[in-house]
Amino acid sequence: MAYLKIRQASVHYPVRSTWGTTGEVVRAVDNVSLTVEKGRILGLVGESGCGKSTLSRAIMQLQPLTSGSIILNGTNLSELSAAEVRRRRLDFQMIFQDPYASLNPRFSIFSTLVEALSRRDPLPRKEREQAVAELMNRVGLSPEHMYKYPHEFSGGQRQRIAIARAIAPGPALLLADEPVSALDVSIQSQILNLLTDLTRELKLTMIFISHDLSVVHYIADDIAVMRRGQIVEYGSAEDVFTTPQHEYTRTLLSAAPRLTD
Repeated sequence: MAYLKIRQASVHYPVRSTWGTTGEVVRAVDNVSLTVEKGRILGLVGESGCGKSTLSRAIMQLQPLTSGSIILNGTNLSELSAAEVRRRRLDFQMIFQDPYASLNPRFSIFSTLVEALSRRDPLPRKEREQAVAELMNRVGLSPEHMYKYPHEFSGGQRQRIAIARAIAPGPALLLADEPVSALDVSIQSQILNLLTDLTRELKLTMIFISHDLSVVHYIADDIAVMRRGQIVEYGSAEDVFTTPQHEYTRTLLSAAPRLTD
């Protein structure tokens, strides 16, 4: 069953000069249609500047569409008011690329996770520590460190904290925007395995964005290849990897190292 439907979505930016707009546009996302099935991981892959992050921001309702629609579990998000979008955003959360920038350095991990846990329903004070401990255990962190601050953790640990924050409100959809590209190669597979396990355990749907096709192949059920704002290939991960149909996909494959456990 389709959980997310993207239908002819476009995001165009006007080209400006010293004298104002020129009448030309940059087609960051250009007539993209995609379906993400419930419980599956879609890998969205392409080079920097191809429109992947713009599309993710549009799904998160952080970037308005020029045209088209984004339908989440039957609801057209573009038709919602700002207040309705804020309420609905609990159902779709994002994991950002840089674990050093995505966490507030002034908040302890306890404060960060309590805030995330309380977004859907207020958490009674006496239950907060136990809830944070359970959440930290789920992402492979020791609860005894919950009162530490982000600078006291490694990059991989910070990304686990960011993942914990994303799953805390109980979303059904996760958008992971280059979540391992800032990490050491030795840590990447650990984070990918964690995301895979959480997707299965919590019955999540995920869009995993990366410029690295080998990373996407490692985690994704399906793969969409994006180039110059358009989807040029889509299929199961195995089909795209073994019998790529588009020349650009073959180019990405030839340049991609293989990621293993």
